[in-house]
Amino acid sequence: MSIYTKTGDKGTTALFDGSRVKKYDDRVETYGSFDELNAEISVAEKFVTSHENKALLRNVERQLFYVCAELATEDESALVSKIVITEDDINELEKVIDAYTLKLPKVDSFVLPGSSKAGAFLHSARTIARRAERLLVRFSEQTAVRNELLKFVNRLSDFLYILAREEDFRQMLDKATKLIVAKYLEQTEQKPSTTSDLSFSFCEKLMHQVQAVSEEVGVPVTLAIVDAHGNARFNYRMEHALLVSEELATKKAYSAVAMKTSTENLTEAVQPGAPLYQLETLTNGDIVTFGGGVPIYGKDGAIIGGMGISGGSVEEDIHIAKKALSMIEKG
Repeated sequence: MSIYTKTGDKGTTALFDGSRVKKYDDRVETYGSFDELNAEISVAEKFVTSHENKALLRNVERQLFYVCAELATEDESALVSKIVITEDDINELEKVIDAYTLKLPKVDSFVLPGSSKAGAFLHSARTIARRAERLLVRFSEQTAVRNELLKFVNRLSDFLYILAREEDFRQMLDKATKLIVAKYLEQTEQKPSTTSDLSFSFCEKLMHQVQAVSEEVGVPVTLAIVDAHGNARFNYRMEHALLVSEELATKKAYSAVAMKTSTENLTEAVQPGAPLYQLETLTNGDIVTFGGGVPIYGKDGAIIGGMGISGGSVEEDIHIAKKALSMIEKG
């Protein structure tokens, strides 16, 4: 059977209930935009890397068929036995939006849309959803449209936005992990300083070494030590060290553990176009990407904690951190 019917050769098209209207009719323009949106979501779904997100998008694709069918029906009686969007569908979208918003870092500054392919296509779908919504609102001023349909469409763009952010954030972390592991493997020939544990005795010894090296350099600093889970274990601020050095030292120590590398190794990786671009923004500032944070390794080669030094220039912080840790090993 041929896919063309020739019935639209004169510029009209058939609606779901069999009636015909002009192809540029507002009703056709509106449901045609949702059809376009569905196609874009289908593309995005092929690039998302989360099974949960794939299932969510496939469900939305099915729901958009119901949206198009309702909008393509002039005779309401033809929809009596058909599936339509309900309040439950709206609630399901809101649940996803709320859950993802809670687990993602806050965004306090401008972030370019779509750092991953999935995120880029989802943001593209979001803009189509907004355009389709504008057309639907205009159409609703001419013809009665169910309130549930208007609400569902309004939530849909927010849903696509939060899925885009989730894909960007998770894929960025996956990429970061692979990059850091690769860097670590490259550096395995350079034996890192090791210790058996993060006992108070070890932390105290490290503090004395930091004090000695910082006095050589002539810069008072703050030392922070965290365990393998990023929890604070030790903090010491030398007299006259900058007040801000306390927070920065802790973030450097945490970053060294979280990213499994010295923090100066992250500097190039966060430049525009590099694999970890926008890392600091996406992690809400918890990860810092300048020098002074160093992992602490156990005797078996596993990371058991991290130390952070802050108070001097980046170069001074790196020097103090690494020399103090190496002196512990020699001692």
